Amino acid sequence: MIDDQRLERIEKKLDTLSDAVVSLARMEERMITLFKRMDSYDENQREMGKRVGHLEKSTSANGQMLRFAERLFWIIASSVVAYFALKLRGGQ
Repeated sequence: MIDDQRLERIEKKLDTLSDAVVSLARMEERMITLFKRMDSYDENQREMGKRVGHLEKSTSANGQMLRFAERLFWIIASSVVAYFALKLRGGQ
C-alpha cells in the first residue's frame, strides 16, 4: 500500500516534469520565432539606413544644383533688367 502511494506520487511528479518539458519546448519555439523576427527587423533597419544615406547624398546634390540654378536665374534676370534700363535711358 505504501509502495502504491509512493509510485503514484512519483508518477504525478513525472507527469508534472513532462508538462514542464513540453512547456519549455513551446517557449523555445516561440523564442526562436521571435529571434528570427528580430533578425528580420534588424535587416530591414539596415536596409532603410542605407536608403536614407543614399537619399541624403542625392538631396544634398540636388540642393546645390538648385542653389546654382537660382543664382543663375537671378543673374540673368538682373542682366535683362539692366539691359532694358540702359536701353530706355540711352534711347531717350
